[in-house]
Amino acid sequence: MQTLSILTNDGARSEAALYEPDQNASDILFLCLPAMGVKAAYYRPLADALTGEGHSVMLCELRGQGTSQSRAPAAKFGYREMVKQDIPAYIKAAKENCPEKDIVLLGHSLGGHLSLLYTAAHPEKVKGIALIASGSVYFRAYPFPQNLKIWFATQSAMLISGLFGYFPGHKIGFGGRQPKTVMSAWARQGRTGRFALKGSNFDYESAMTKITCPVFALSIAGDDFAPHSATDHLVGKLKSARLTRIEYQPSDAIKPKINHFRWVKHSEEIIGSLSDWVERL
Repeated sequence: MQTLSILTNDGARSEAALYEPDQNASDILFLCLPAMGVKAAYYRPLADALTGEGHSVMLCELRGQGTSQSRAPAAKFGYREMVKQDIPAYIKAAKENCPEKDIVLLGHSLGGHLSLLYTAAHPEKVKGIALIASGSVYFRAYPFPQNLKIWFATQSAMLISGLFGYFPGHKIGFGGRQPKTVMSAWARQGRTGRFALKGSNFDYESAMTKITCPVFALSIAGDDFAPHSATDHLVGKLKSARLTRIEYQPSDAIKPKINHFRWVKHSEEIIGSLSDWVERL
C-alpha cells in the first residue's frame, strides 16, 4: 500500500491509499469514494478483496472526513467542491501513479452520487461507474412508512445544520461532522429528487441522462438506507448508460452480518458480481 498526498486546486489537503495487486494485474483502477461520515480506511477490506482479483484500488477521502484537513464548521464546502476539486485531484494522482490504468469510480452511498455528478460533467475521464448501496434519498423513492422517515431525516438534518452552523453528526451518530452546505444539498435532493450544486450553473440532471459509459448498480436486500427502489430512482436518471442492475440477495451465511455499511467487511459475493462486470468492460 502506498500513501499519496493530495492537494486540490483550492488548497484542500488529504491522503489517498493506493493498493496494487502483486500479480495478474488488470488494466482497471477502482477509485473508491466513501459514504457520508465514513473514513476511507474503513474500505481496506474492500481494497484487499479487489486487489486479490487483480485490480488496483485507490481509497479516497470525502472532504471533511478521515485524513482530510478541511473540517466543518471552519471549512465551508459542499457537493460542488467535492465534484470540481476533490475528484479531479484524485484522478490526477491516479493517472500519475498508474498511467496505464483505466479508472472506474466506485461509489458507496453519497460517494455514488458524487461519482455520477463528476461523470456527468467529465464523461471522457472514466471507463465506468460502480454503485454499491447507493440510492437516491428522494423520499418518494421509498416505500411507506420509510418514506416518512427519510423525509424527516433529510429535512431535520438541514434544520439542525442551520441551527448549529454545521451538522454535528459525530454527536448524533450519523453522517459525521458536515458543513451545512453539504446537508442542504442532501436535503434538497431528498425533497425534490434532483441534484443541484450550489454555486454551479451546470445542469447535472440533464447531463446525467447523456452518460453512456457502463454502470454497475448493486442494491442490497434489507438495506433501509438504500433499498432497491431508491437505487432504481437514482439510476433512472441514466437514460443512455449501459446499465447492469443487481438486486443483491445475501446468502443465508452472510445475511445476518450485512447492511448498508457492513457489506464492506463481507463483500465476497458482491466482489464476484463486480468482477464479472469489470471483465466485460
